[in-house]
Amino acid sequence: MHKSYSSRLQNFKRFVNVAALLLLSIGGLSAQNTLDAALRQIEINNPAIRTERQRVEAVAKEYQTGIWLYDPQISYDWLKGFPNSAGNQNDLTVMQPFDYPTAYARRSKLAGLKTGQLTFESQSLRQSVLLEAKRTSIQLIYLNKRRAELSRRLRDAEEFLANYQKKYEARDATALDLNKARHQVVNLKAELKLLEAEASERLTSIAALNGGAAIAVTDTLYPVLDALPVFDSLAQVIAMSDPGLQFLQAQQQVGAAQVSLTRALNLPKMEVGYRYQGILGQNFHGLHLGLSVPLWENKNRLAQQQLQSAYYAGQLESRSSERFYDVKRLYEKYQNLQVGLDEYRQNLLSLNNMDLLDKALQAGQITTLEYFVEQSLLYESWDRLLELEREVAVALVELTKYKL
Repeated sequence: MHKSYSSRLQNFKRFVNVAALLLLSIGGLSAQNTLDAALRQIEINNPAIRTERQRVEAVAKEYQTGIWLYDPQISYDWLKGFPNSAGNQNDLTVMQPFDYPTAYARRSKLAGLKTGQLTFESQSLRQSVLLEAKRTSIQLIYLNKRRAELSRRLRDAEEFLANYQKKYEARDATALDLNKARHQVVNLKAELKLLEAEASERLTSIAALNGGAAIAVTDTLYPVLDALPVFDSLAQVIAMSDPGLQFLQAQQQVGAAQVSLTRALNLPKMEVGYRYQGILGQNFHGLHLGLSVPLWENKNRLAQQQLQSAYYAGQLESRSSERFYDVKRLYEKYQNLQVGLDEYRQNLLSLNNMDLLDKALQAGQITTLEYFVEQSLLYESWDRLLELEREVAVALVELTKYKL
């Protein structure tokens, strides 16, 4: 068993050194295509995204309401005269009230800005959902890789147990050695069961994001993306495409448009129409004009809108600075993790501890207890490599969420 394990490890090292780039380019692109297809499916089926589309349509209609002329007004008065000789009086008034004319163009502009702002809200929700789906997919890929590794370890452990069972029956091994081999098999089976439970939970989570429809994530290679640009270029691209920042920029424009509209509404309102009056057999027809002088109704409203607009500008500046340093932190984290992963992988592949362990055990230089302790250390190293790969993939997903 030990010799076969060592041989497989050596073959694995040679394979990695020769074919790593090919696997990353071909397998990684395949994983990227699979993941992109899953994200497109989630974007269609996700209940939150679908509901958000309906909300945007409803609110957009609301913003387009109330931006036109007021409804026309018609009033009719019939007044009976006393005494009867005084005759009856008929009054009819038809009029159209309206704000100062510039208010309508500004209302329309404000409605358009608010509708555009809705789009960024919708994009932000969509991005959050897809980012969660991508994180979950990365975790599933990690679990798939770990499942393959644990399954291989379990096969080796069962082979080791079978060999030591024969040695024990031939009185060439102790019951304690046999018991250690059994513990190894039991522990690996328990690890696999825990892994399967976690994988099932993750698959349920991604199915929930997909509206209840299951999505199979079977990849064992992380998606390969284009090389990241230099930080300044990346930060600029993210700032231009971040729906959160775009929402605040639109909000600032909305605040300025609201100030402009409030100024227009502080100008006199007018009404124009037709008036008829009939009394004592005489009829009077004429033009009706009215003017509303804004003295108290909008008092302090303009000052409030100006303060609100200044708040929006400050909020945008604060968020822009915060987002810049978030990107900087993620960029540095990704670079450090990538360097650490490359060094760790190279160092781990240069070691051949299992070969040394096999020879030492066969030569009787170490006990089975020492063998399992050293084997556990090697396994921990491989587990750490898998975890580092996952952390690099997660950091890259976080850094490139602007592409979602």
